[in-house]
Amino acid sequence: MALGLGPVTVLAQVPQPAPAPLANPSVAVDPNQPGATPHWTITLFEPYCGGYRIGDGVYLSFESPMTTPTNPPDGSLLFAGQPASVSRVGDALRVAPSPGTLWSMICAPGDRSLTLELLPPAGVTLPDAAGTYALDYWTGANLTPNTLSFDVPDPTDGSSSDNSSGGQPERLADVGNPVPA
Repeated sequence: MALGLGPVTVLAQVPQPAPAPLANPSVAVDPNQPGATPHWTITLFEPYCGGYRIGDGVYLSFESPMTTPTNPPDGSLLFAGQPASVSRVGDALRVAPSPGTLWSMICAPGDRSLTLELLPPAGVTLPDAAGTYALDYWTGANLTPNTLSFDVPDPTDGSSSDNSSGGQPERLADVGNPVPA
């Protein structure tokens, strides 16, 4: 018995892959030698939907004995591979997308990789001594600071890695520990 409803469209829900497990934030410096002014690569994981939901930026503060640059030159910091808008806020740098940066409007659940880069002209120099050092980061959407630690090896013990000839930077740390209040 026909009901005369015409063609019927059946919508099926396509199974979506499970979100990838969260990776730890990381920092890499190249070269990682005492006293060098390296290329810094900081990788974070943040929610994504039509742009990074980070509030008004990512904040970076270098722990002593390193210092946070006062006024890095234009083009010396990158946000997701694009020139960043950078300003000094207290003892931290606020790094955000430059005005006019276009973002995909495709939404995806979960956290996505976000890379910040500080190029050598930004002037963030490694300490002159080998050791473990740290920088703190937080976002405008999540004001809880996290600490990323990294090692600067002693060049006399043979473990130093100079990747300035174009190799991939050595991954120095995968740490995301909250800073104690």
